Amino acid sequence: MKVIKYIDGVSVKVKIMQKIWCFVSFFLFKPFVFNVFNPWRIFILRIFGAKIDKGSIVYSSVFIPAPWNLVMGKLSCLGPNVSLHIDKTIIGNKVTVSQGTYLCNGSHDITKLNKPFISAPIVLNDFSWIAAECFVAPGIVIGEGAVVGARAAVFKNVDSWTIVGGNPAKFIKKRTIKDS
Repeated sequence: MKVIKYIDGVSVKVKIMQKIWCFVSFFLFKPFVFNVFNPWRIFILRIFGAKIDKGSIVYSSVFIPAPWNLVMGKLSCLGPNVSLHIDKTIIGNKVTVSQGTYLCNGSHDITKLNKPFISAPIVLNDFSWIAAECFVAPGIVIGEGAVVGARAAVFKNVDSWTIVGGNPAKFIKKRTIKDS
């Protein structure tokens, strides 16, 4: 069951933090495009509250509006031009989020006339792979070892060790790992 939060407004403290982060990101995060600067980018994200474990990679083109809401396990990767939204994004160990993916954990409640902003965390469990240019909706949990095919739109939780694809994403087959 998704835990959706209604956001009436953003606190002054959060607005100030977002402005500071925007400035720091522009001058100290985005310009360092080569992977040799990945430790620097991780350092900057950690200063702003991100919890990122050893060996993880965050490309300079990733859009992170609130680094304090990012949790990444070991050896995970946020690829080029990935976009996060403002609520919690929890990424397990050895997870790959490929280029152009949008992890959108915010939306609007269309059952109300004033369409208030709502949000819910996104969880990507260990060994999962979100392929290129996917959309993941608020409150979604991607199971351990699951694969979301390129350009899929995920509106329902994805079971562990399955492969899904399409818009909306549908079960394709079970994922089996072969020894090499």
